[in-house]
Amino acid sequence: MKKTTVFILSIVLLFSCNKDPKEECTTNVNSLSATYRITAYTYKPTPTSPEQDYFTILFPDACDRDNNLTLSSNGTYVITDAGMVCAPPRTEDGVWALSGNNMTLDGDPIVIESFDCQSLVISFADFMTTGDKMKITLVKQ
Repeated sequence: MKKTTVFILSIVLLFSCNKDPKEECTTNVNSLSATYRITAYTYKPTPTSPEQDYFTILFPDACDRDNNLTLSSNGTYVITDAGMVCAPPRTEDGVWALSGNNMTLDGDPIVIESFDCQSLVISFADFMTTGDKMKITLVKQ
């Protein structure tokens, strides 16, 4: 009887330890602070329009489509020429801030569409004209 109880207890403990705990992902300065690769730009001219791929339109040079964006917890950011480096290499920097599900990048308002601690999707309203929307997808490196 004792062997059966120990066996059952061992099985219960084994399976309870194998649970895959989900990482809790909250949107805050620390969780957003990381280096990201920009993987997509999509554009909607109107709220009812289908999304259009704008990555190659905004960045016709391949060397501009593999850059990294680093958001630092001190409120600064750097876009680094990575992967295929442009000639001459370009780096941009500035400031960012977070308030709830909204960010500012150099003072420009940005909405955080989604964030799962790996992928960050942000959008700009009225990007080229009133009522349009540019969405950017970034993946943590």
